[in-house]
Amino acid sequence: MLGKKTAEQINAKISSVIGSDMVVDGNISAKEAVRVEGKVTGDVASEGALIISAGGSVKGNVKGSSIIIGGSLEGDLCSGGRTEVASTGKVIGNIRTKSLIVDENAVFQGQCIMNADGLAPLAETSAEEASDKKDGEKSEEDSKDNSRDNNNNNGNNKWNKR
Repeated sequence: MLGKKTAEQINAKISSVIGSDMVVDGNISAKEAVRVEGKVTGDVASEGALIISAGGSVKGNVKGSSIIIGGSLEGDLCSGGRTEVASTGKVIGNIRTKSLIVDENAVFQGQCIMNADGLAPLAETSAEEASDKKDGEKSEEDSKDNSRDNNNNNGNNKWNKR
């Protein structure tokens, strides 16, 4: 349990709270932990922890050192540390994180990339993949799949050599 931050430790350091009766249209950027209990339409970036409470919702991309989703997130998530989707949480979007915990009854629809410290952010990665596949070019994975298919069709499969 060494190195794990408890919820009490994270809550003790929260410097900004979006209250349950608040509605924010626009981006939020903070140097310390942020807790969202209301509704945010826009990106939320925190150099500290980011917590979206059970009643909170964010429509936009989020970024933080560690992230806990108890409410609703519609957008991509990028965390340098631990990401937790609580049983009341709902994430519709892609996740890039060092470690991921998805509780029972939580909802997660999207892709997850873990332990990707040296990779580009999600938006840049998606743009690179799209440009690589334009003009009918095949990706490396497509080429590997085709070579496997050719091996199977030609009888050159290692399992067929008996």
